[in-house]
Amino acid sequence: MDYLLRRLMKAATRKGMRGEHWAWFALAAGAFVLRRARRREEPVVYSRRVSAGDRLLISIRPPNSQPVGDPLPS
Repeated sequence: MDYLLRRLMKAATRKGMRGEHWAWFALAAGAFVLRRARRREEPVVYSRRVSAGDRLLISIRPPNSQPVGDPLPS
């Protein structure tokens, strides 16, 4: 389905750019929106509002490793 929507979007954009009819742009926009709606987003792992003075440390480590204490000095 994604393949067909992508092809439709590209063809409609091309035809709209050539000036065949404005409806081709509307069709391309519809295909774009439908394609975006069908795509699965990755789930949010962590969410927090950051205020002035807050620190956020992002580290990459193996899933089975032990957490580190406080790596940032106060």
